[in-house]
Amino acid sequence: MSFMGLTARDFVQALKNYRLNLRTRFLGSRIGFAWAILNPLLLMLVYVVVFGFVMKVRVSEDSGPMEYLIWFISGFAPWLAINDGITSTANAVISSVHLIKSFPIKAEVLPLSYTMMGLPQLLVGIALVVILSLVSGAGISLHILWLLVVIPVMFLFLAGLGFFLSALTVFFRDINQFIGTVLMFLLFFTPVFYTLDQLPVIVQKVTFFNPIFQIVDPFRQVLVNHQNINLVGFAYLFVLSAILWVLGLRFFRKRKGLFESVL
Repeated sequence: MSFMGLTARDFVQALKNYRLNLRTRFLGSRIGFAWAILNPLLLMLVYVVVFGFVMKVRVSEDSGPMEYLIWFISGFAPWLAINDGITSTANAVISSVHLIKSFPIKAEVLPLSYTMMGLPQLLVGIALVVILSLVSGAGISLHILWLLVVIPVMFLFLAGLGFFLSALTVFFRDINQFIGTVLMFLLFFTPVFYTLDQLPVIVQKVTFFNPIFQIVDPFRQVLVNHQNINLVGFAYLFVLSAILWVLGLRFFRKRKGLFESVL
């Protein structure tokens, strides 16, 4: 049985490889997997201090630091998962040369497994938002169940993009530098630190087509606003993600036969 061009066995192998990647990332660290929690917390703390207390950005005129803190983390956590997923997936093939040459593993499994490297940051962020919402009295609602749909589509998007990037990086190593610049550009032109109406008017008009915004916004709708997600925006994200998956997987498979000669 296959789904989206991959079998159930491929997905199981991707999960196993993901667990191996996580162990490798924190190998040698004295506190091990605790860094998976501490790292996103420290990053969030730095940005909250800069934007929430130094620049005093607010969600609305009558909101306070706590409201901004909850609003910010609900958007920054998925951004961290996106950033980590894209940068890790781009290096999926070149960092797994030993697996390709030594084991009978499907190359397609590699970018799929690296796509999930940002999952710990995402889960930490969601847990923190829930805790802060309960402590502040804002509470949570059943709308949070939308995340059971939003999160898989988010990783579908990352995987589709990852198939393209991981294959291209084998032949053009400078893509890593390019990805970092593009992600930094998208970070500051996506309403992650500030609300949509605080961006330039021309940016507001095209933000709907920004897939990063269409990933971040549902998290804020369900965690902060306690509303249903924007179905039009989510439908756009799903269609885009499905197209990226199909085309990306086809692109990857056409070029994977050349990997060993280059690596």
